[in-house]
Amino acid sequence: MGEEQAKKRKFPWTKSYSNMSQSDVEQRIGVTMLNLASTITAPKDMLVAAGYKFDEVSEAIKTVKDEVYKQIVRYLDVEVHPLDRANFMESNVNDLVLLIILPIIQEFKRKTGRKTVKLFREKQIISTDLQTGGYEDFVVVDAVSITEHKYVLIVEAKRESIGAAMGQCLLAMKDMCDSNHGGVVYGFVTSGDSWRMLSYDGVTFVVSEELQAMFETMGKDKPRWLRDYSLLVDCVYAALSNGGSDFRMM
Repeated sequence: MGEEQAKKRKFPWTKSYSNMSQSDVEQRIGVTMLNLASTITAPKDMLVAAGYKFDEVSEAIKTVKDEVYKQIVRYLDVEVHPLDRANFMESNVNDLVLLIILPIIQEFKRKTGRKTVKLFREKQIISTDLQTGGYEDFVVVDAVSITEHKYVLIVEAKRESIGAAMGQCLLAMKDMCDSNHGGVVYGFVTSGDSWRMLSYDGVTFVVSEELQAMFETMGKDKPRWLRDYSLLVDCVYAALSNGGSDFRMM
C-alpha cells in the first residue's frame, strides 16, 4: 500500500513498509543489505544462539515434524506446486505457510503450557515513533497480561522470492523489538518452498542461509525429508521459545 493511500485511509504511520525503497529500508534499520549478506549464518548456529537444545525437545519435535510433513504432502497433492510460478499465487504461499506453522505453534503451546501465545493474521504493526508501519500476514504475539503483549515472530511471504520479502520483514522486526523494549524477535521470509530465519536483538540483525522445506518427491521419501528438510521446524520452535522475552527452552 502506498504512502498517499495510507494517508487517505488515515493510517497512524508516515510510511508503509511496502512502499519503502531499499535505501529507505537500509537507512531505517541501520545496515545495508550488502552487509547483511556478508554475515549470513548457518541455521544451526542460530539455533545454538537461541538456546535451543535438541535433546530436550526431541520427543515434541518428532511429533510435530511428522505432522508438518503430512501437511506439506497434503498441500502438494491438492494445491498448486511452488514450481508452477505462473499459477502459484500469493494466496497459495499463505496457505502453505499456515499449514507449516500451525502444528508447530500448537505443539509448542501444548508442551510449554504458554496458552497466551497466539497467531494473528493481518496484524497491524506500528513503530514507536509512528514513522513506519503496516499490516503483516503472520505475527505471533505473547499476551503477557491484559495490558501488555510481546511480539515473538513474524513470517513475511512473497511468491516472487524471499529477497522480495526481506525489507518488509526487517522493518517490522525493528518496530516489534522497539515495542517490546528489549529481548529478541524473530522473522522468517519465504517464497513457500525456500525460507530464511532472521533475528534481531535491538542492535544486530542476523540472517540464516536458505532452508528448503520440500522437494518434488517428498511424498514417497519421508526419511529424506526428516533428515535433510525438516530443520525449519526446529527453527520456528526455537523462535517461539526465545522470541519476545527472556524465556528459554522449557
